[in-house]
Amino acid sequence: MRLIVIVCCLWSASSLGQLPSDIEKCKAGDSICVAETVTRILRLYPNGLPSIGLDALDSIGFENVVVSRMEPDGPSTLDLRFHNLTVKGFADSTVTEAKGFAADLPRVLELSGWIPLLKLDGYYEMRGSLLTMPIHGKGQAHVEIKECRVRCKVRVLEDLRGDGKQYAGIAKVKCLLDVQGMHMNFDNLFNNPEMSEAMNVVANTKWLEIWHTLRRGITSAVDQLVESILKRVANKLPYEDFYRD
Repeated sequence: MRLIVIVCCLWSASSLGQLPSDIEKCKAGDSICVAETVTRILRLYPNGLPSIGLDALDSIGFENVVVSRMEPDGPSTLDLRFHNLTVKGFADSTVTEAKGFAADLPRVLELSGWIPLLKLDGYYEMRGSLLTMPIHGKGQAHVEIKECRVRCKVRVLEDLRGDGKQYAGIAKVKCLLDVQGMHMNFDNLFNNPEMSEAMNVVANTKWLEIWHTLRRGITSAVDQLVESILKRVANKLPYEDFYRD
């Protein structure tokens, strides 16, 4: 029995997340330090940091992402789904502001930042109307979102575990996005290369209108992305160990 207890204790200790020595711990409440530390982690570890549960951020894959869904009695007239989607550029994020990072839980955390360029690649399927014109197609798509400014609010609960440590339970993530540009290329629109090229030219000329059409779906995808990242880290790294005494 004593051996079992020792083994369990050793396993529990080894499974705890730890920040590496090249990452500065912040005092609780030091919002400037928190923003700088999160940015430093993103810069130094684009391929992930298993010790804190952080997966690779330089290329993130998703399946079955609904960007837009037609609403019979609503404003959306387009169905757009990615059967698979790869997002690149998240590792280049800069966190400009952090709020709410105090020692006690529960609380609401807020992170603001910007991403110079997000690249989305995947196999899409689309039907409906866009810019008041009928549209349909399926094939490969490439979308670039430029100068993306993000503000995310994170509702965090207290998660006390048997190891005596305080963890953060990520309850909900809600983000707001604002972009300065978007470039799109959807292959095989109308099953016609010439019409596809012409439609892409029109779409890129009127990118801001299209952004307003797709904004809700893209924002929802970002919510899921940020939530999945935070949940993995919060499950591995004790909340109290993010701070120094």
